[in-house]
Amino acid sequence: MSCRKGGPKKKAPRHQNSVAFKHNKHSKKTKQIANIGHDGLCPKCTGIIEWRKRYRKYKPLKAPRRCGSCEQKKITRAYHVLCNGCRQKRNVCAKCLLSKEEWKETEEEDEEEDDEAIDDEIEEENVEGKHGVHTNEDEKIGATQSGSAQDVIKPKEVDTAGTSLMSRKALKQKLEDPDLRERERRSIMRKLAQIT
Repeated sequence: MSCRKGGPKKKAPRHQNSVAFKHNKHSKKTKQIANIGHDGLCPKCTGIIEWRKRYRKYKPLKAPRRCGSCEQKKITRAYHVLCNGCRQKRNVCAKCLLSKEEWKETEEEDEEEDDEAIDDEIEEENVEGKHGVHTNEDEKIGATQSGSAQDVIKPKEVDTAGTSLMSRKALKQKLEDPDLRERERRSIMRKLAQIT
Protein backbone atom coordinates (compact mmCIF):
# COMPACT_ATOMS: atom_id res chain seq x y z
CA MET A 1 0.00 0.00 0.00
CA SER A 2 1.18 3.45 -0.85
CA CYS A 3 1.24 6.25 1.70
CA ARG A 4 1.34 8.86 -1.06
CA LYS A 5 -1.20 11.65 -0.76
CA GLY A 6 -4.44 10.60 -2.42
CA GLY A 7 -3.47 6.93 -2.40
CA PRO A 8 -5.09 4.14 -0.43
CA LYS A 9 -4.82 4.64 3.30
CA LYS A 10 -3.38 2.06 5.64
CA LYS A 11 -5.95 0.40 7.84
CA ALA A 12 -5.72 -1.23 11.23
CA PRO A 13 -5.25 -5.00 11.29
CA ARG A 14 -8.47 -6.90 10.78
CA HIS A 15 -7.90 -9.29 13.69
CA GLN A 16 -5.85 -8.96 16.87
CA ASN A 17 -3.23 -11.68 17.16
CA SER A 18 -4.04 -14.02 20.03
CA VAL A 19 -0.41 -15.12 20.40
CA ALA A 20 2.63 -12.83 20.21
CA PHE A 21 5.15 -13.39 17.43
CA LYS A 22 8.03 -15.70 18.37
CA HIS A 23 10.93 -16.29 16.03
CA ASN A 24 13.16 -19.35 16.01
CA LYS A 25 15.67 -18.65 18.78
CA HIS A 26 18.06 -21.37 17.69
CA SER A 27 18.57 -20.35 14.06
CA LYS A 28 22.02 -19.10 13.04
CA LYS A 29 20.65 -16.01 11.35
CA THR A 30 18.69 -14.96 14.45
CA LYS A 31 21.78 -15.33 16.62
CA GLN A 32 23.84 -13.27 14.15
CA ILE A 33 21.22 -10.53 14.09
CA ALA A 34 20.92 -10.50 17.89
CA ASN A 35 24.70 -10.07 18.25
CA ILE A 36 24.86 -7.03 15.94
CA GLY A 37 25.37 -3.89 18.01
CA HIS A 38 24.01 -0.52 16.99
CA ASP A 39 25.91 2.15 18.84
CA GLY A 40 25.90 5.73 17.61
CA LEU A 41 22.13 5.88 17.07
CA CYS A 42 19.59 8.19 18.63
CA PRO A 43 16.99 6.61 20.97
CA LYS A 44 14.29 6.70 18.28
CA CYS A 45 16.42 4.89 15.69
CA THR A 46 17.63 2.40 18.31
CA GLY A 47 14.00 1.58 19.12
CA ILE A 48 13.19 1.13 15.43
CA ILE A 49 16.07 -1.27 14.87
CA GLU A 50 15.32 -3.20 18.07
CA TRP A 51 11.73 -3.62 16.86
CA ARG A 52 13.01 -4.92 13.53
CA LYS A 53 15.22 -7.42 15.33
CA ARG A 54 12.45 -8.58 17.65
CA TYR A 55 9.95 -9.24 14.85
CA ARG A 56 12.40 -10.71 12.35
CA LYS A 57 12.20 -7.74 9.97
CA TYR A 58 15.89 -6.83 10.27
CA LYS A 59 17.89 -7.63 7.14
CA PRO A 60 21.66 -7.45 7.64
CA LEU A 61 23.90 -6.14 4.88
CA LYS A 62 25.51 -8.71 2.60
CA ALA A 63 28.16 -6.28 1.32
CA PRO A 64 29.43 -2.95 2.70
CA ARG A 65 27.46 0.13 1.64
CA ARG A 66 28.72 3.51 0.50
CA CYS A 67 28.89 6.24 3.16
CA GLY A 68 26.75 9.32 2.55
CA SER A 69 29.54 11.67 3.57
CA CYS A 70 32.93 10.27 2.50
CA GLU A 71 31.56 8.12 -0.38
CA GLN A 72 33.67 5.09 0.63
CA LYS A 73 32.27 1.60 1.15
CA LYS A 74 32.67 1.54 4.92
CA ILE A 75 29.13 1.01 6.24
CA THR A 76 28.83 -2.52 7.59
CA ARG A 77 25.54 -2.22 9.50
CA ALA A 78 22.12 -2.16 7.89
CA TYR A 79 19.98 0.99 7.94
CA HIS A 80 23.00 3.22 8.64
CA VAL A 81 23.73 6.15 6.32
CA LEU A 82 27.13 7.21 7.69
CA CYS A 83 30.23 5.20 8.52
CA ASN A 84 31.56 5.29 12.10
CA GLY A 85 34.33 7.78 11.28
CA CYS A 86 32.01 10.31 9.67
CA ARG A 87 29.41 9.82 12.39
CA GLN A 88 31.98 10.63 15.10
CA LYS A 89 33.30 13.67 13.19
CA ARG A 90 29.84 15.12 12.62
CA ASN A 91 28.54 14.02 16.06
CA VAL A 92 25.18 12.82 14.67
CA CYS A 93 22.99 9.71 14.55
CA ALA A 94 24.27 7.29 11.90
CA LYS A 95 20.73 6.57 10.65
CA CYS A 96 18.64 9.78 10.75
CA LEU A 97 21.52 12.31 10.99
CA LEU A 98 20.02 13.99 14.08
CA SER A 99 22.67 15.84 16.12
CA LYS A 100 23.40 14.61 19.64
CA GLU A 101 22.22 17.90 21.16
CA GLU A 102 18.80 17.38 19.56
CA TRP A 103 18.61 13.81 20.97
CA LYS A 104 18.47 15.18 24.49
CA GLU A 105 15.87 17.80 23.53
CA THR A 106 13.59 15.20 21.94
CA GLU A 107 13.99 12.90 24.95
CA GLU A 108 13.01 15.73 27.30
CA GLU A 109 10.01 16.64 25.09
CA ASP A 110 8.85 13.02 25.07
CA GLU A 111 9.06 12.88 28.86
CA GLU A 112 7.10 16.16 29.13
CA GLU A 113 4.42 14.85 26.73
CA ASP A 114 4.12 11.64 28.74
CA ASP A 115 3.74 13.64 31.96
CA GLU A 116 1.10 15.88 30.36
CA ALA A 117 -0.83 12.88 29.03
CA ILE A 118 -0.84 11.29 32.48
CA ASP A 119 -2.00 14.55 34.08
CA ASP A 120 -4.80 14.88 31.51
CA GLU A 121 -5.98 11.32 32.21
CA ILE A 122 -6.02 11.98 35.96
CA GLU A 123 -8.01 15.21 35.46
CA GLU A 124 -10.55 13.42 33.22
CA GLU A 125 -11.01 10.70 35.84
CA ASN A 126 -11.52 13.34 38.54
CA VAL A 127 -14.10 15.20 36.45
CA GLU A 128 -15.97 11.98 35.68
CA GLY A 129 -15.91 11.06 39.35
CA LYS A 130 -17.40 14.40 40.36
CA HIS A 131 -19.96 14.94 37.60
CA GLY A 132 -20.56 11.76 35.64
CA VAL A 133 -21.34 9.12 38.25
CA HIS A 134 -23.90 9.55 41.00
CA THR A 135 -23.40 7.42 44.05
CA ASN A 136 -25.91 6.43 46.71
CA GLU A 137 -24.41 9.05 49.01
CA ASP A 138 -25.42 11.79 46.55
CA GLU A 139 -28.99 10.49 46.54
CA LYS A 140 -29.08 10.38 50.36
CA ILE A 141 -27.90 13.99 50.57
CA GLY A 142 -30.54 15.07 48.06
CA ALA A 143 -33.23 13.15 49.96
CA THR A 144 -32.36 14.75 53.29
CA GLN A 145 -32.31 18.25 51.82
CA SER A 146 -35.65 17.98 50.01
CA GLY A 147 -37.41 15.99 52.69
CA SER A 148 -38.29 12.74 50.90
CA ALA A 149 -36.53 10.15 48.79
CA GLN A 150 -39.14 10.49 46.00
CA ASP A 151 -38.11 14.09 45.26
CA VAL A 152 -34.55 13.06 44.38
CA ILE A 153 -33.60 13.71 40.77
CA LYS A 154 -32.03 10.57 39.31
CA PRO A 155 -29.17 10.80 36.81
CA LYS A 156 -29.80 10.22 33.10
CA GLU A 157 -30.07 6.62 32.06
CA VAL A 158 -27.06 5.35 30.17
CA ASP A 159 -27.27 2.82 27.35
CA THR A 160 -24.95 -0.19 26.94
CA ALA A 161 -22.42 1.74 24.84
CA GLY A 162 -21.89 4.15 27.75
CA THR A 163 -23.24 7.24 26.00
CA SER A 164 -26.24 9.14 27.33
CA LEU A 165 -29.43 8.68 25.33
CA MET A 166 -30.14 11.59 23.03
CA SER A 167 -33.49 12.68 21.77
CA ARG A 168 -34.53 11.56 18.31
CA LYS A 169 -34.59 15.15 17.07
CA ALA A 170 -30.96 15.73 18.02
CA LEU A 171 -29.89 12.50 16.30
CA LYS A 172 -31.87 13.35 13.16
CA GLN A 173 -30.27 16.83 13.09
CA LYS A 174 -26.85 15.23 13.27
CA LEU A 175 -27.76 12.95 10.35
CA GLU A 176 -28.61 16.00 8.19
CA ASP A 177 -25.09 17.43 8.66
CA PRO A 178 -23.29 17.29 5.25
CA ASP A 179 -19.83 17.13 6.87
CA LEU A 180 -20.69 13.97 8.83
CA ARG A 181 -18.42 11.00 8.18
CA GLU A 182 -19.94 7.73 7.02
CA ARG A 183 -18.78 5.90 10.13
CA GLU A 184 -20.44 8.45 12.41
CA ARG A 185 -23.58 8.34 10.26
CA ARG A 186 -23.81 4.55 10.71
CA SER A 187 -23.37 4.80 14.48
CA ILE A 188 -26.15 7.41 14.69
CA MET A 189 -28.41 5.16 12.60
CA ARG A 190 -27.70 2.30 15.05
CA LYS A 191 -28.59 4.53 18.01
CA LEU A 192 -31.84 5.54 16.33
CA ALA A 193 -32.67 1.87 15.78
CA GLN A 194 -31.99 1.12 19.45
CA ILE A 195 -34.25 3.95 20.63
CA THR A 196 -37.22 2.78 18.54
